[in-house]
Amino acid sequence: MYGTGIHAWVLDLPGCIAGGRNSEAIALMLPLAIAEHVAWLQQHGESVDASPAWEAVESIDPLTQSDADGDFCFADDRRPLPRAELETCIARLEFARADLLGLVSALPDALLDWAPPRSSVEAFDVWAPGARTVRDILAHVLSFEVFYRDGLKDGPARGIFETVADVSGERVTTLALLRSLNDAQRERVYRPVRPGLVTPGSWTVRKMVRRIISHDRAHTAEILQRRTWILLGVPDRSVHADAV
Repeated sequence: MYGTGIHAWVLDLPGCIAGGRNSEAIALMLPLAIAEHVAWLQQHGESVDASPAWEAVESIDPLTQSDADGDFCFADDRRPLPRAELETCIARLEFARADLLGLVSALPDALLDWAPPRSSVEAFDVWAPGARTVRDILAHVLSFEVFYRDGLKDGPARGIFETVADVSGERVTTLALLRSLNDAQRERVYRPVRPGLVTPGSWTVRKMVRRIISHDRAHTAEILQRRTWILLGVPDRSVHADAV
């Protein structure tokens, strides 16, 4: 749960997530999120067939249970991750990144740097003061990859607003780290301490993988949204935002 909304993670599909204002909204969105995620994997050549049926196996109340860095570690995240399953996860990480880069690779600077009006976004990302440009979105994705990757350590870890090199460099570093882990390292819970915090968070390889996949895919959708607005017109959310 984040703010006044709820997020539900599908454990059998790492990176698959649905959001809504309440549990009733989640019940409507989860079957759609599962179907969309399965279709995405099939488009990338995976033979996946998942039922849209679901059941809640764990719930975390942020008011009573919170990791120090604000990102929850579920019981399922603590399951051992065999190397063969890790390679499947790595392939999906690459699917998500390829989709992201495919949307922007041919965009000129004018589109990369186009800033939609503030009124186009009803609910702002806590990390963004306004409607982001495509270039802003890419920088945000890279910063968070560093953040997620540095969760696989004990003690002082990097925070969110890190200076990053380039898309390919960060992903190469992430994949090299994942493939270097031995059996024990792929099973353990890491306790990173982020800048400005004293209490460590809880991170595992499973948690890192699902967070990077979901984050890349969410912002791929955001970039596609920006491109759609250019073709169909920019919405004005200000009236709706005031009415909520």
